[in-house]
Amino acid sequence: MEVKSIPTFPPYVTLGVFLALLPLTLIASVRFKDRMTLFLIAAIWLRYLMSAFHEYTFPPVVIGLSLNALASVAVIGIAFVIADWRLFGLKGLAGIYLVIIVLMFSSIINGGAEAIGSLAKWGYLAVLTIMAYGALRRHGSKALFQALLTVFLAPLTLQVLSVLMGIGKESESDGSICFIGGYNHEGAFSILILTFLYCACFLEPNRPKLALACIPIALAALLLANYRTTILAAVPVLVAVIFFGTIRRFSPRDRPVVVIVVALAGAIVLYAAGLAMQERFSDLWTVLSNAGNLIKPPEYYTDEEADLLSGRLTLWSRFITAYLNGSITNLAIGFGPESWRQISPMYAHNSFVSAPYEAGVFGLVSMVLLFAWNFKLALKAIWHRRPLIIAAHVGFLVLNLATMGFWQIEGNVLLSLTLAYTLYAQAPRQVLGSDLQWKVSVGSGGDY
Repeated sequence: MEVKSIPTFPPYVTLGVFLALLPLTLIASVRFKDRMTLFLIAAIWLRYLMSAFHEYTFPPVVIGLSLNALASVAVIGIAFVIADWRLFGLKGLAGIYLVIIVLMFSSIINGGAEAIGSLAKWGYLAVLTIMAYGALRRHGSKALFQALLTVFLAPLTLQVLSVLMGIGKESESDGSICFIGGYNHEGAFSILILTFLYCACFLEPNRPKLALACIPIALAALLLANYRTTILAAVPVLVAVIFFGTIRRFSPRDRPVVVIVVALAGAIVLYAAGLAMQERFSDLWTVLSNAGNLIKPPEYYTDEEADLLSGRLTLWSRFITAYLNGSITNLAIGFGPESWRQISPMYAHNSFVSAPYEAGVFGLVSMVLLFAWNFKLALKAIWHRRPLIIAAHVGFLVLNLATMGFWQIEGNVLLSLTLAYTLYAQAPRQVLGSDLQWKVSVGSGGDY
């Protein structure tokens, strides 16, 4: 097997796969006549295409911004033109707006020009959430997520090609192989696959057979991508869709027995999966069992401790120590967005560690409030979708504990669809056919 540090395909292969499968996305989108829905699908498809050409789209080209960052800025600009401006008043966006305000304030105080890239990511998250919510409100979850499934066909095909050709990337943790279809890093690619899994799970109440066909594909793709954090993040939504999806299809009289059977079967499967992947996750159990002894400055870590969790413990310790040793101003508003390069060649790989370093205590509080707000919205979802939506937010939280979903546009795509679906599932509703459609008034700018 050929093992490369960054596996890539020739440009004509990558572009050929995307263009060959593009007609399927166009066919799936032909039913949509509104600009917001078409723009949403096009923006996600374009992002996955540009990420596959990381040799060209990742390096900075203008004022320190990469082609990917410039594309994000363009998406934001176009969204302001075509979006219904009243949707910017969604209360569901309050947490995102709070983080943007804090980052802008930190950037002004610290004078960081690199804040443009960071703010662009958060702006991208906000406008994509608006676009996704508008699309859901107009077409329903069944139509939208069916169409979105097609944008993942090209990345999945590239991953299959990487497996067939034996082109993999060594994992940073234990040297195992990650098949990521020519993308730059297993973290970003696995979040892309996790988004595919979420879309399939959001379809389950309306298209259970299609969801059942897609979920094993997504799970296999996650295992081939071999990124531990994303595999763990997938567990809550998988458990929710299988457990609650199963019991929902039985009569109330039979459900107590079904719950017991499904719970026992699920426990056995999880136990077997844990045994099968015990070696891959062994250092996680080591960290959890010795957490108290591993909280210390980076210089006190032994070589063995420094290798745990792919070096994340020492990385987190470096950021936390640098933050605590900062000035009063730094403690309050941090060192500025994207300032992580001052102390490390790698970003913090934990949103709750990065937030105080970049934006101080206000940044940490805003990050906590963002997740708390999202969970509050999830708890308001209609009852038969609530467990799945809560599980989706739990999975995104897990993702941000060992990587940074907000730092990667792929993660922002994932959260935008999740948050839009969360808002959609608590709106005033009218049952039409097999899905829920809502007639709403957007004049109030409130929670629809």
